[in-house]
Amino acid sequence: MDPITALSIAASAVSNAKSLIAAGRDATGALVKFAGAVSDVNYAAEKAKNPSVWKSLTGSPESEAMEVFAAQKKIAAMRQDLETLIQYSYGQSGLEQYKETLRRVKADRQKSEYRRAELKEALIVWGVGLLAVSSAVAMAGFVFYFIGKSQGKW
Repeated sequence: MDPITALSIAASAVSNAKSLIAAGRDATGALVKFAGAVSDVNYAAEKAKNPSVWKSLTGSPESEAMEVFAAQKKIAAMRQDLETLIQYSYGQSGLEQYKETLRRVKADRQKSEYRRAELKEALIVWGVGLLAVSSAVAMAGFVFYFIGKSQGKW
């Protein structure tokens, strides 16, 4: 997921969580969505540090890095607001439970979604590479065949 989409999900989740907490209702769902968005932005930051060959050829790594940087700063401000609100509403133990939820969601996403995305990207890169190599070998074969045919060796 790109950082801009994750940022909009985070903003929506924070707004929803604030209204739920203010009404005295359970905001777990909104907090989990926010945690997922935070995890997505952090994953995008890790990917921006070492962009794939495909990203380097098709996009601008600098602009992606700036998007990630801006998203991280906005996420940090949202996190601070949420942590203050959670600590005020639920106390220190509620804040610790919230932080544990963040850690758990990040670990779960790394195990499943991010691994799947990395495998998909690797398959695409390897597929394109094999196609390029196969095409080069076939072209070389045709060239050698026509050279041999023109010299009367075939």
